[in-house]
Amino acid sequence: MNRAVREGLRGLAGVTASLDQPASSDSATTLGDLVAPSQHDWVGDIEQGMMDQQLMDALNQLTDLQREVVTLRFGLGGATPLSLQATATKMDIGVRRVRRAEEEALEILRHDATVLAAHVNV
Repeated sequence: MNRAVREGLRGLAGVTASLDQPASSDSATTLGDLVAPSQHDWVGDIEQGMMDQQLMDALNQLTDLQREVVTLRFGLGGATPLSLQATATKMDIGVRRVRRAEEEALEILRHDATVLAAHVNV
């Protein structure tokens, strides 16, 4: 590489550009438009992790029965939500007991500060 090219490349190292600036003088395309989007949404991962932790903290207040009923009924953890009957069958308990456990759990969660804060931020 000749000396002039090296000097030119060294000068480029200090150049900064805004991603909002046009890619060329006669273009509406910005430099940001030319940059490939990140394949990994790490900010979204962090937010999802925080929400998952808040959910786990809220569910930890419940009894084992209430937590299992809520998990099955609302399909937490990526599962398909189940009906009252399907939940009762899966847990081998009566529908009334499932309904009562769900009502109790939702009442507890309705008054939880973490759940209330998450609801406001949605």
